[in-house]
Amino acid sequence: MLERGGRASPRAGNRSGSPLQPNPWLREERIAGTRSLPLARGHVLATNPRPDHAFNLHQQSVKILLTADLHFHRPWFDWLRSEAPFFDLVCIAGDFFDMEHPAGLLPQMIFLYDWIANLARQKTPVALCTGNHDLSPGSILVRPDVPIVSKDLSVIAHYAKAGRWIHALKLDHQFAVDGDQKIVRTKSGESLTVVCCPYRADGRVDQWKPSPGKSIVLHHEPPANSQLAIPKTGNPELSLILEKLHPTWCVSGHVHFSPGEQNQFFERIGSTICFNCRQNPPSDMLPPRPNTIVLDSSAGTAAWRRWFSTTSYDETIARLE
Repeated sequence: MLERGGRASPRAGNRSGSPLQPNPWLREERIAGTRSLPLARGHVLATNPRPDHAFNLHQQSVKILLTADLHFHRPWFDWLRSEAPFFDLVCIAGDFFDMEHPAGLLPQMIFLYDWIANLARQKTPVALCTGNHDLSPGSILVRPDVPIVSKDLSVIAHYAKAGRWIHALKLDHQFAVDGDQKIVRTKSGESLTVVCCPYRADGRVDQWKPSPGKSIVLHHEPPANSQLAIPKTGNPELSLILEKLHPTWCVSGHVHFSPGEQNQFFERIGSTICFNCRQNPPSDMLPPRPNTIVLDSSAGTAAWRRWFSTTSYDETIARLE
């Protein structure tokens, strides 16, 4: 059953802070098999945005932040760094890099290492998995006209010692990366098993050990035969493993927001609820924030915030029971 939305976002406002009039675009969003809370399209002034960490359009307590496909858009990394302390866990399901970046991959890798080091000081658990745009064979690490600064040599050495580049980002126990299966304890005292699956070009998926309690799996490519993969095909092996091992949640990316498509952001496969934040694809004009999903495991809700312009977003909040 669906509830009809009919109010403007309480976070929406003009430059002086006075509320906007109710948005004429408020509408009913039909999501098959779920009951959705009211959907509001809120207008945010990107020049002076209010804090995003509350995500309190409906006064919910937030816990887990899900996103993917950042493609080295640095404002999105900056925003995630500022918001991370307000969450129990941050999950990023692959594609950190921009394969076409004029400086090559090495400067991006150094930036990502420093970004992770900053997150480590904030004491928020972070889970990462690789995507198909993350250091694939034949990638250009550095271009001839890009200098390497001496202060970055220690970071480069750290990468060189790692079995896989992403393992260099596992600075302490707060971080889970490709191949990890670990227990994270949230601020509220809940225990959550986190599994990070590496991206494999051949479509293979590393299986993990079933664990008691709640668990969340990161895999860059969405499961096959799901709405989350449309208009692509998805990963058939992941679908089979989810039906076999029954994790609580699965987080993917890879398939961006596609105009004209249904753009489902979550779907149940067996007993597993799967998510894809439907990131905006790379372009010259990107919004100031990435598309994200806030998963509240206590309330049983997921809030998808999708930016549809450089100044505006809409948000869908769905009940998952």
